[in-house]
Amino acid sequence: MNTVVYLVRHGTTDYNTEFKYQGRDDIPLNDLGLAQGALLTDFFKDIPIDAGYTSPLIRARQTLDFALGDRKGKVPVFVEPGIAEIDQGIVEGRTIQEVNILFPAFSDAINYAPGKADAPRGEKAVDVYDRMHRSLLAMAKAHPGKTIVAASHGFAIQTFLNYATGVAAEDMKPCVPDNVAVSRFIYDDDWKLHVDYIGECSHLTEEYRCNYDWDVVERTQCLLLYDSRLANAKARLDKLKNALIKAGRGFAERDIAREPLRREEKEALLLKENGKLILGPVFENGPAPEGEDPLAACIVTRDKVTQEVNQGGEIKDD
Repeated sequence: MNTVVYLVRHGTTDYNTEFKYQGRDDIPLNDLGLAQGALLTDFFKDIPIDAGYTSPLIRARQTLDFALGDRKGKVPVFVEPGIAEIDQGIVEGRTIQEVNILFPAFSDAINYAPGKADAPRGEKAVDVYDRMHRSLLAMAKAHPGKTIVAASHGFAIQTFLNYATGVAAEDMKPCVPDNVAVSRFIYDDDWKLHVDYIGECSHLTEEYRCNYDWDVVERTQCLLLYDSRLANAKARLDKLKNALIKAGRGFAERDIAREPLRREEKEALLLKENGKLILGPVFENGPAPEGEDPLAACIVTRDKVTQEVNQGGEIKDD
């Protein structure tokens, strides 16, 4: 007898709309995500459900509750860590734009070659691939001949979609499903996996679809780092911002007095600067050593750090 698994991506959160890496940060559904969840209730209303599974994260649990509808409290629900989102380490809570600049290799892997992704101080994509397919098979075997609904996450589901379609972990292709998209899989009597459909979104009307403005990400070419504790920070920052605005170059900002740089971020800056400590707070132990002049602000691109721009807004080479 076949065992059916419906795999659902959670609804939209504020991190989604703010282009932030989410990972294991426990972010709830926002208003749009809650509205999307209500559409799932209608999608599943005539589908028998024998068990529900959710990752430990609240956005997945909320999404599963919507899928269960009035069966919530009647159908057994299990929390399964194996279907949690990829642990994205120190980039969790940071914007895609910022990560594109500070960690270009990781960013490129996530977007174009997910099998190569290795999050700084986080989890390798190949390990997510392994735990996802093992967890889903174990869930199916725990309910032979039954129908299961499992709520998970974009990157995690992407790894299982690659597995289910025969793509090796290291060769995974980008295929993150939309928020509240539903995929259906069947395990036969020999526990061989079959794909019925992937990324079904017929329940997601245009009104409730999250339309991401990816041009915002593409336009962000620079990151302005500054230290508001330093006396010349504002004047320095304004000068750099005005030059970039004049040149039409998109940028993100970060005050490292409020959001200190982590070790891996400092190391990334040092690599771009060929080992030269350029920004005051990069120094591990407080103020810059005697003889060094810490900068109040600088521009970071994917390949270098600089303190100057010319009148045309072009970043000068040191």
